[in-house]
Amino acid sequence: MHRTRSTTIAALLGLGLLASPLARAQDLTVGMQGEPGTLDPQFNLLGTNTSALRNIYDTLLSRDPNLQLRPSLAESWRAVDDTTWEFRLREGVRFHDGSPLTAEDVRFTIDRVTKVQGNPNSYATYIQGIREVQAVDARTVRFVTDGPVPLLPVNLSNIFIISGAKGPRSTGEFNAGTAAIGTGPYKLSSWQPGQPLVLERNAAYFDPPPAWARVSFRPIPSDGARVGALLAGDVDFINAVPLQDVARLEKTEGPRRFNVFSGASAYVFMLFPELGKEPLPGTRDAQGQPLARNPWKDARVREAVSLALNRAAIVDRLMDGRARVANQAVPEGFFGYSTHITPARFDAERARVLLREAGYPAGFQTNLACPNDRFVNDSKICEAAAQQLQRVGIRVDLSAMPRATFFPSRAKREWPLHAAGWGSLTGESSYFLTSQVHTPDPAQGLGAINYSGIGEPEIDALIQRARRTLDEAQRRALLEEAMEKTMAQNLLIPILTFDAVWAGRDGRVTFTPRADEETLAIEVKAAR
Repeated sequence: MHRTRSTTIAALLGLGLLASPLARAQDLTVGMQGEPGTLDPQFNLLGTNTSALRNIYDTLLSRDPNLQLRPSLAESWRAVDDTTWEFRLREGVRFHDGSPLTAEDVRFTIDRVTKVQGNPNSYATYIQGIREVQAVDARTVRFVTDGPVPLLPVNLSNIFIISGAKGPRSTGEFNAGTAAIGTGPYKLSSWQPGQPLVLERNAAYFDPPPAWARVSFRPIPSDGARVGALLAGDVDFINAVPLQDVARLEKTEGPRRFNVFSGASAYVFMLFPELGKEPLPGTRDAQGQPLARNPWKDARVREAVSLALNRAAIVDRLMDGRARVANQAVPEGFFGYSTHITPARFDAERARVLLREAGYPAGFQTNLACPNDRFVNDSKICEAAAQQLQRVGIRVDLSAMPRATFFPSRAKREWPLHAAGWGSLTGESSYFLTSQVHTPDPAQGLGAINYSGIGEPEIDALIQRARRTLDEAQRRALLEEAMEKTMAQNLLIPILTFDAVWAGRDGRVTFTPRADEETLAIEVKAAR
């Protein structure tokens, strides 16, 4: 009898039937609000893309949950002189196809960044100032810059290293999976738009092996469906927990309980008026006739918009207090955040006075575009802002749309006013200022995603000085001054800084929230 039972068990194991509980214990299923739109690690710089890609690819340096630098593919780095940085690669690292990582792969990677065709949001902002990449030997790479580039190590924490062994590969080849080969903790198993991104453990990873043998990132854009999947046990972990469900998850009793993980986000939600076009399509007078001039070019109108926003009410009522009123484009505590900028205030009557002084006593009309699937309550924030603007005389025609539609249209500057959440994922303000406030300058890689026509020579000069200043105290002062001047003119109008919220099955997973809101499988730990 005993022999028969053992034989039966062995046969079942051979079929994989009795292995399923163990296999499930090593599998992780994550419900994600958004999904990657590409597997090309240099195409379309968006948080949903980088969050997914960081599971497959590595960077020379990485960032901990508080966005502080730590070694990754590079075990050490140093400034050789004012225009040369040297990185020493970790020994023995291999790509998923078995080929070794070398300095030539780093050189190949940097060379490709500006050559990606049809790129709506380029990674070029992160390689600005690099004049030459030198492969000194297999493990030593040097970056020669046009001048001092103090943020080069920080910037390179956002450039995913790819293999150059098979030569140039197209975005289509990456998306098909044939070129999606990194050195990261997980290998690509399968992916196509609208379907789960399925990854398998990289057993040869240079850090301790990942906890999970197989990870499935399942796109569940509906907030209710995502929470429902967690409650039903269909997923182990979710991101972007709807604020109205936080208390419910925290209070769930019985055999299936849940933990909520929340922390401060790097993302600030802002309004961006179009400043570069004259006249401006999409703006009309109170009678519906096209305006002859761009109203946003008048600083009084921009100030009126800021004063019309009751940010505290939006935070309290829409965000259940899990956000903070924002008065500048980076969160408090970030490098370059200025304590000299006055707190944002609500004064609807003063807003009306400013509109009258600017020549709009009856107000005017404007179109406003907003994504509806990127952040928690993003379209609701836009609705609230539109209602508040209407109370002071600015009638808003709101168009809320999926991010897949929003970002390409934003790159074409199709709207007179748009809203978006943006995070300085380097933990300081340089990224935002150089990419979105500086006047577009492709030759220097500046203003790469300035899609609102901002162009202020005085602010440009501060940004350029900051990006070449190695002294940390001086650089901080320059960045703070640039932010102060940007906000004094209301060139963009911050509303709030988000909190990031995740949830997982109690006893199954633990997680440390990340300020960049990325969901990395290697940081979702198995509960002990």
